[in-house]
Amino acid sequence: MGERTLLLGYDLCDGRTQMAVYNRTEREPELVGQTEDNPDAIYETAVELEGREPIRDFLPRIRKGESIRVDGRRSDPANVLAYYFRKTLARTRKKYPGETIKQLVVTVPDCRKSYTDLIYAALDKLSIGRDRAVVISHRQSFLYYALSQKKELWVNDVGLFEYEAGKLDYYQMSLDRHKTPILAGLEHRDLSEALSLSDSGDGHEGTLIENVIQAAIRKQILSVLYMTGEGFEKEWSDEVFKRLCVGRRLFRGRNLYVSGACYAAREFGETARLGDYLLMDEDMVTSRLSISVYGEAREQDYVLVKAGTIWYQADAQVDVIPDGDSELCLKVVNIFTKEEKRKFIELTPVEGKVGRHCRLSVRVRFADVKTCIVTVRDKGFGELFPSSNRIWESTVNID
Repeated sequence: MGERTLLLGYDLCDGRTQMAVYNRTEREPELVGQTEDNPDAIYETAVELEGREPIRDFLPRIRKGESIRVDGRRSDPANVLAYYFRKTLARTRKKYPGETIKQLVVTVPDCRKSYTDLIYAALDKLSIGRDRAVVISHRQSFLYYALSQKKELWVNDVGLFEYEAGKLDYYQMSLDRHKTPILAGLEHRDLSEALSLSDSGDGHEGTLIENVIQAAIRKQILSVLYMTGEGFEKEWSDEVFKRLCVGRRLFRGRNLYVSGACYAAREFGETARLGDYLLMDEDMVTSRLSISVYGEAREQDYVLVKAGTIWYQADAQVDVIPDGDSELCLKVVNIFTKEEKRKFIELTPVEGKVGRHCRLSVRVRFADVKTCIVTVRDKGFGELFPSSNRIWESTVNID
């Protein structure tokens, strides 16, 4: 097996796929498969079987939970996706022989839990577990990308416009430097309703898009604008962008999300470089969750979930030995308001169990970004105190 060194970003979309490996010498992402004919290293998202037409719609179908028919048999969605990952990830071997993946970050437009669980299941079939794979949204990729650029590019707010398939979205990153750590927040606005394109040609489309963008950034102090999406590849965009970049920097490209995923892979796989910043978006938990324990000769808070954790990836577990306790106290501290709440989970005494003769497993996961599920399980304490198989479960609203 090759040495695990590759920090890989992977952008998985319905119609296209991109990959980028972090170049430690240049300190920036390097596209996998870039050529003169394919400068953006874009691959069609399709399952290609020998002697058969490529299956181009497999990703939307498996995202809905549908099975895929291959050679007259229905195949499990996770198996189909694992096959696609195996084929595409194999491209890294050509340029990086003898090296394997140290950290993989997959970024997707749609980050519903059912979909991310499917991606993790597919990667697990390739022996890429959650210890070296993370799934994030395009929004989160944008945050990682923006904060990995030179600081003069984000001294003020940063804007991103995505124009794809007739849909226009605007994302604005703002920093709250008065907080510790510094909060990097993201605001999203869907501007698609403002578009009512007629059949009068590209000139009209460019004017309309420019007016919508100018209205969105009016009175905003922006250091830089990023433009991504196939919709911005039309002839009118050059003149429009010239006017939009007055007083600010502007960049256009189709590699932002895969590059952001690559920077995230560097952040997860090696020493964190954004430790002074807390990246927040609508999928991230806004509170720190902890329980009070006694360890190392003192009472201390054991953090189960950090603020800024993506809710569908939060799944923490710890074993504790109660000392006559009849309830478990979960501390919830909001990162924005600093308000602390205490949620008490009653532990019905287990017959025959006394202080320090019981070991409890405490697990914390989330049903959604605001709803936490705490599960406590009696694991017993050696042969003299076997497990009672008792389970206590509580749902906690942390908002």
